[in-house]
Amino acid sequence: MDTAELTTIIADLRSEGSDIAEVEVKLAAGGFPQTLAPTLSAFANTPGGGTLIFGLDESDTFSAVGVYDVVACKAALANLARTGMEPPLNARSWSFDFEGRSVVAAQVDELSTSLKPCRVKGTGKAYLRSYDGDYELSILEEQAFIANRDTPRFDQEAVSSASFEDLDQTLLSSYLETCKSSSAALERMQDTEVLFRTGVVVERGGPPTVAGLLALGLYPQQYFPNLVIQASVAPGPNDPVGTRAVDSKRFDGPIPLILDQALRWVQRNTRSRVRFGRDGHGRDEPEYPIEAVRELLSNALMHRDLGPYALGEAITLKLESGQLILSNPGGLWGLTVDRLGKTGVTSARNGYLTRICQNVRYSRDQRVVEAMASGIPTVLRSLREAGMVPPRFHDQGVRFTVRVPNHTLLAPEDLEWLASLRPAVPLNDIQRHAAVAMRHGVKWTNKTLRDAFPMDSLEARNVLAGLVDARVAEAVGERGGRVYQLSEMLNSEDSPQQQRLPMEPDTSADSEALASHVPGSGAAASSPRRAPGARRVNADNIAALLSGGPANMSAIQESTGLTERQALYALHLLKDEGRVVLQGGQGDRKSKWALIYEGKPVAE
Repeated sequence: MDTAELTTIIADLRSEGSDIAEVEVKLAAGGFPQTLAPTLSAFANTPGGGTLIFGLDESDTFSAVGVYDVVACKAALANLARTGMEPPLNARSWSFDFEGRSVVAAQVDELSTSLKPCRVKGTGKAYLRSYDGDYELSILEEQAFIANRDTPRFDQEAVSSASFEDLDQTLLSSYLETCKSSSAALERMQDTEVLFRTGVVVERGGPPTVAGLLALGLYPQQYFPNLVIQASVAPGPNDPVGTRAVDSKRFDGPIPLILDQALRWVQRNTRSRVRFGRDGHGRDEPEYPIEAVRELLSNALMHRDLGPYALGEAITLKLESGQLILSNPGGLWGLTVDRLGKTGVTSARNGYLTRICQNVRYSRDQRVVEAMASGIPTVLRSLREAGMVPPRFHDQGVRFTVRVPNHTLLAPEDLEWLASLRPAVPLNDIQRHAAVAMRHGVKWTNKTLRDAFPMDSLEARNVLAGLVDARVAEAVGERGGRVYQLSEMLNSEDSPQQQRLPMEPDTSADSEALASHVPGSGAAASSPRRAPGARRVNADNIAALLSGGPANMSAIQESTGLTERQALYALHLLKDEGRVVLQGGQGDRKSKWALIYEGKPVAE
């Protein structure tokens, strides 16, 4: 950690007004805090770990008060991490001079899955981190951590009270046909042998496995009542006061049937929207791309925890005004959130169930699982093609949640505005949506960005910092008042409130190029065009001035009578047109702008 990162974290804490999930603040002005052990346990057990900051007063907007003794504080933390926790932890710490006070920051890394849960040695208790602090693990949650130390095999266990007659013969027939058509080895076997070899039954003619019953059973909930999807719609503003949920449903049966029911429910409870293609024709599209929803539901059904401690929990599916939320018991197994969606990266918690579902079909003759390692990439691609931001994944260790924000397509004029930008660094999908909101007057804080695009505080910091680095946004204010707004250079007299664009409408050929600028498309920017009105005049006047030789910003302003903002905007228009070049570093008052003539800058 460096001073810049610490400053950003503290600014976000002040904006938030409280601790955040991945950061814990301790006063430590009069001595080492005695209530730190549960937080160390929680950070070690929570995916991603967490950050500790000593020397801030949370009750006074996180003002810097300093620690009692830097060396003693760091030593006490190291001692508690090594001797007070089981297994021992390694907390990396740094000291800073912040606002005239000595502050200590430390990073507590997540423990390896094979060592969880981390306990407080004095009490034997283990904790997890949530938004509002640390909470003690339940006995069932502790069992989940212990079970995950090894490869889960709960889907391979026999359902001894069930029999072969509990399997759906129609699903079985289709399954056997698909298995034999896709495998030369299985094609030579008898049906009972195929079912045994692929894990549907524990022995030839014996009872089904958990995986076999869930994927091919007549009614698996006879034996596992809570292996269902519980769905609900959040009440809207027009619903009666006191309404807790709308269209609450419980989807049961074998996995293919649950998947089909849940998909139809999402389609029934969401809207369609019109999207205009490059041919100019509008087409109805679902609010959430159905391909993405199908993959997310399929993943939740296949990768939910099937351990005995988790059988009392259902998968939950919620539709809120701004997002779809899907949550299943059991965190990620064998990979981390940052690796989700990477090419070829896969890890199946329930290996047999996943393999069986690859050969099980539901409505419209689609497989429950199309291919290994393709689910999340398919989700990301379908959302990107719909002009939507990526989903947000949250792994809490004992539960995995995905949130799909419902951000509609950007308006054509906003797409054109984005296409006209030349950011210093590329913008991702979320940054593009956030930039458009700023264009329309929105000022972001870490919290409001997290509310609009569900993510953690660290991700929000990176998104906002990236907008600043790209010179699209600027940070204004300190302490609890820091906000991020559109860069002054972009916020010209042609303001978005008047819905005027920085570029004139162009020909149909350029409109075709513009259509490639759907967020996330990765298409190159369209060729620059000439701006209208006063800015065109300003740009031409500066070009005439520079025909006599390079000039710095002060000279340009003095000669043209323009403000710095007006001059910068006109210069960047000329730069986009390939007519000028900056000689020197950005922001350096000694740097000069030079006119380009026949591919070379005009000399003094």
